[in-house]
Formats: sequence, structure tokens, C-alpha cells
Amino acid sequence: MQQFLVRVAGLLEVPEVGPGTDFREAFLWDSLTAFAIVVMIRQRYGKTVSIADVNGARTVGDLAHLAGVEGE
Repeated sequence: MQQFLVRVAGLLEVPEVGPGTDFREAFLWDSLTAFAIVVMIRQRYGKTVSIADVNGARTVGDLAHLAGVEGE
């Protein structure tokens, strides 16, 4: 989980995020960031998710669930 959090924070260009972080509150949240998350999940975790899946998520923990990442 920690590596996932670090990767998401990097994509959002924020110092850190937690499972409960509402990633849409990040300054850089836009459709390109959503696409980058889709690509990261596919490349790093082997899961295929859509932009709609990401847009349906609310927290970083929701994104971790989509990626199949477990734990705190």
C-alpha cells in the first residue's frame, strides 16, 4: 500500500496522500491525471481500469481497491 500511496502522490504532485485522501481535491486533478492513474494501475498492478472507474472513485483507498492493493 505504501508504494501505491507514494505513486499516487507523485502523480498528483503533492507531498503525501493517505487511503482516505479525496484525490479530487488535489490542485492538479484533471482528465490527464485520471489517465495517468489508469496507466499506472495497468503497468504497475496489471489491472485494467477505465477513466469511468477512476472517476467513480472518491478516495485514494478507492483507487487502491481498483488496483487490487491491500493493507494500510
